[in-house]
Amino acid sequence: MTPLAKEQLDEIYRHAVEEYPYECCGIVVGDPDHNNDNVVHRCENIQNKLHEKFPEKYSRDARTAYNVSALELQKLLSEAGSKGWVFKVLYHSHPEHDAYFSEEDTRMALFDGESPIYPGTQYLVVSVYDEKVRDQALFGWDPETKTFERNPL
Repeated sequence: MTPLAKEQLDEIYRHAVEEYPYECCGIVVGDPDHNNDNVVHRCENIQNKLHEKFPEKYSRDARTAYNVSALELQKLLSEAGSKGWVFKVLYHSHPEHDAYFSEEDTRMALFDGESPIYPGTQYLVVSVYDEKVRDQALFGWDPETKTFERNPL
């Protein structure tokens, strides 16, 4: 079962197009047992700020990378937790690239390269070419293969 309704996908697509040519990023939170109350939170991609301030450590800018501040993540986790909600989907866009789960995406989603930072959370990647959504792909952790596998959307 997909965790996203058409309205939520449309909001994510709008976000991806509005941020183009940079990657957008955000989080969908909601009741772990129901999909009707999910809320899309647009996050600020701070990758350009990090790249400007620490170019050696953050060699890529926001055209090919995203980063959400730890403070924003903690705030969203706290708000969701206070309602009994969870992170359901973390999303980001790939401007001028296909919708795939990259090695960097995998690295950012795992704790010590071993297990998901947010268990049960799925990852949506939206492909945007020339300010138009071309494709999207949803990925979830497979504990047997210890990889992120493409899920039906």
